[in-house]
Amino acid sequence: MYVHENNLLSKMKQSNKKFDHCRDELKHFYQEIYCKYRTELEIVDFSSCNILEFEKVANLIDEYFYKIDEFARLYKISSQSKFRSSFLEEINIYLFDDLVRKNHSELDIYNKGIYAGLKILNNFKVDIIDKDVDFCIGKKVTVEINDKNKIDIIIPIVAIEVKTYLDATMFGEVQYSARQLKNATPNVKTYVIMEDNQVGKEKIMAARNDNTIDEMFVFKGKNNRKFSSEILLDYYNEVKKSIKNITQEYKIEIPGRLLNKNL
Repeated sequence: MYVHENNLLSKMKQSNKKFDHCRDELKHFYQEIYCKYRTELEIVDFSSCNILEFEKVANLIDEYFYKIDEFARLYKISSQSKFRSSFLEEINIYLFDDLVRKNHSELDIYNKGIYAGLKILNNFKVDIIDKDVDFCIGKKVTVEINDKNKIDIIIPIVAIEVKTYLDATMFGEVQYSARQLKNATPNVKTYVIMEDNQVGKEKIMAARNDNTIDEMFVFKGKNNRKFSSEILLDYYNEVKKSIKNITQEYKIEIPGRLLNKNL
């Protein structure tokens, strides 16, 4: 799940000829810069929900992004290499690893093979549809189809798409992906996080009534290019609340609200 680390390690391999010109520099970057920032992020107590802790994290993220961009410019590493975007994905593991593994032993963190429905093949056999997401908190369960082979599927509770920036075309793709997950698991919470938003107001307003995506978080503004600690804390609390709600028993109380109970 440390996708940024995996990205760096794959570029350092001798077989990756695209990075022959900077392989030694990449090794130095990994050992002296990445590992340093990773250690600092891993010791943060996110569960305290202390804004000062999140301010510290936002500053670390800004510093590391600066070093990523500086290295990419110096050695002409393109955005297609996911040198930068993979770190934005990896932030999720620092935020939610302890929250999931220490407090909810039945849940785990995934990014591949997420359950997205069933399909009937030409021979009338039933097969599982799965998909990859950038970050998912879910539960692995074993199911049996047609009294035959038992297979493991990953039921998503929280599914997160990560974008360096989001434009109208990518927004449509993200909505389609979220709809697939919602059709298969109606109570999954779907989120999008990004550094920058380039989707027009009209599409955002329409998405509010669509219920396909539960929320979108933008960490940087046009006028303030610093990573927002307030939005990072808001994002953390939203995911924490989603996990809490799915694990709590829903009680029907009369008189009271029946469909949208605030837990």
